[in-house]
Amino acid sequence: MAQPNPAAELLIELYPQRPGSICLEADRAVYLRYDLEAAKENLEMAISQNYKDDASYFYNYASVLMLLNAPKNEIEEAVRQWRVHGIPVQNELDPRVIYKNVTFPLPLEEGATRLMTKSLDGRRVAIAPEMPATSTTMFAEIQDLLEPNPNYKTTNIRAPTRFTALSLAHDGSHIISANEGGVMTIINLETQEFLHRIINTSGDIFCAAVIPSRNIAITGDRSGLVKIWNLTDGNLLHTEPAANRSVSAIAVSPNESFLATGDWDGNVTVWEFNETNGIKKRVVHKDAHQGVITRLVFGPDNTTLASASRDHTARFFNLDGTLSGTTIVKHRAPIYGLDISPSGRQFVTAGEDQVVAVWSATDGSPIQKNVKPLPVYSALFTTKSNELMIVNEQQTLSYEIISSP
Repeated sequence: MAQPNPAAELLIELYPQRPGSICLEADRAVYLRYDLEAAKENLEMAISQNYKDDASYFYNYASVLMLLNAPKNEIEEAVRQWRVHGIPVQNELDPRVIYKNVTFPLPLEEGATRLMTKSLDGRRVAIAPEMPATSTTMFAEIQDLLEPNPNYKTTNIRAPTRFTALSLAHDGSHIISANEGGVMTIINLETQEFLHRIINTSGDIFCAAVIPSRNIAITGDRSGLVKIWNLTDGNLLHTEPAANRSVSAIAVSPNESFLATGDWDGNVTVWEFNETNGIKKRVVHKDAHQGVITRLVFGPDNTTLASASRDHTARFFNLDGTLSGTTIVKHRAPIYGLDISPSGRQFVTAGEDQVVAVWSATDGSPIQKNVKPLPVYSALFTTKSNELMIVNEQQTLSYEIISSP
């Protein structure tokens, strides 16, 4: 998904009724919010006004229809229009070819690592690199950082489809993963016991958490539902509508009393667990971001929360009954990596602009910025507030020391 014209927001504000501006709105809908339906409506409006200034939008319309699994006759007509107006038209770019059997949102480039999770005690970290679409087996790698025997240091989880969610319990004892098709797997790492493989009937799972102390697992899915599952028997305990579209991020507070969720519309919600492990809304921040929430993290004292988004920003909130005292930091591209230091005094962001940045949690002032050779989709603090873990271009963990502010 290409970044929209940098002047899109200004052009839309100045000339909202022009077909070109309506097409720019379609670009923003897909890029920022993964909103294919809004993009379809905008493109149809522009095309109905006989907009022909940019032939790429005929291609975009055909692509959106493919990703929405629209009726075949609609797709065929859109492709025909693209072929009439497109210059040049290349058969290998036909949306019917490149988007065949592709699930939206599109996977990251091969070798990128968005899914990275750690236990708060520093014992374990797990990653799931993007692999070629042609691979018959996908894998996630769990590393026991304190294991002295190299033969037992690494464990792999294998699956036939790409990973969509991955999360370690705070104490590192369990891991939950999800794969395309809504398949969820839970493993007890202490006993090496495979606990459950469950198919979520409401679609792909985009985020998950496991809380052994409460004997539950939590998932957020494509349908906008948060589900709470019994860890003993795998049964569904509670279902909560959490978003109008998809739930894209979940975080559990260190004391395991609160849950935070983020969605494709940029909303952030904080929930409180009750005595039956159900959840009730504590505070909702509507439109916390203009784009998809990519990651949420609680601070170590349970009173702060950070969020990252495809809108190129990250925010740092105080949880005081509202979500106040917001600190905002910016990248030049979507932010995926996010973590708060063990001290709570700084946080790290990493993005598609190849930048890994450390910021003051107090005022958002920059402490350190490093530019990498490739986009960075994950960055975590170790148990030390001056040390980061990132996944390098070889898909292995590397460590960086943070300079003193």
